[in-house]
Amino acid sequence: MRPRDVILEAFELGTPERVPVVIYGGGMWTIKNAGRTFQDFVGRPEEYAETIIKTARLVRSDMVYPGSGYNNFLAAAIGGRIKVRRVGAPDLEAPIINTPEDVEALEIERIYEDKVIRTIWRASEMVHERIGDRYLVGTTAWGPFTKAANLRGVEQLMRDTYKNKEFVKRVVDFAGELILAFYEPLIKDAGMEAVSIADPTASGDLISKRQFTEFALPALKELVKELEKMGARTFLHICGNTSDKLHEIAESGASCFSLDHKVDLAMAKRELSGRICIAGNVNPVAVLAEGTPEEVVSAARECISSAAEGGGYVLCPGCDIPPTVPLKNIRAFVGTVKEVE
Repeated sequence: MRPRDVILEAFELGTPERVPVVIYGGGMWTIKNAGRTFQDFVGRPEEYAETIIKTARLVRSDMVYPGSGYNNFLAAAIGGRIKVRRVGAPDLEAPIINTPEDVEALEIERIYEDKVIRTIWRASEMVHERIGDRYLVGTTAWGPFTKAANLRGVEQLMRDTYKNKEFVKRVVDFAGELILAFYEPLIKDAGMEAVSIADPTASGDLISKRQFTEFALPALKELVKELEKMGARTFLHICGNTSDKLHEIAESGASCFSLDHKVDLAMAKRELSGRICIAGNVNPVAVLAEGTPEEVVSAARECISSAAEGGGYVLCPGCDIPPTVPLKNIRAFVGTVKEVE
């Protein structure tokens, strides 16, 4: 089976011929490994696509994630300003939504003329054209609640969940519309079969189960539903301890849920078996970045033992990997379940 077929079978809750394995995200690692910066590729989709393809062939993850690390540029495309960091993904300088009127004034259509967004679109299309017959290509973006926090400011959005609930819902709904507009050309025009949604601000470390159900889940469900109508599968990651809201996350309709390393994988498998494919959850820092290859393999095998039986499982780090992860550890991780050349 091709790598893409292995992971797609897991998404369908099947048991493929081997355990699927992905290096989730990897944008910061890819940029650092290439000796480049995020800004270097703006307006150069061919170079960015070539870097993604070269990395895919180097690490041999079953799923490839163009756009990883560029998540904040979607907010910049409609009026925000980017702050470039010396190490790591660029940040948004400041929130751009302060009042309900600000939401109405924002124009989603501006993304179609944005140089960065157009670079990601074109590069993703090229990656899909060149290696999509082998690997599952899934461009990344923030989820609705995280994009809302991106636009409004995390602390302010958290306060709003108590003081201005309708405003929160409007901002989150707008964020979902913005994300859907970002994905639509990739799916309808480029034929992308999967997308990756990262919703870290919906983390169990930041919001309660009640807040998740009230503010994050409705827009997430709507986004996944619309993506599914277009024919795209969704790989969802939420950071932090989500143990108390696993069933609610399964209600999102996502094809696969990637668990943070803080979640007990065996427990999650018991709770979600037969409902949603799960992925995870080797510690990306303590094990992948700081451990030995032997420790990486041991942790990966423990995850497989906890969750692979019965299918519907993908071996994955517990979050995006830091740019400092040694290549030998990535190869040991992937090599746990597949031959590494």
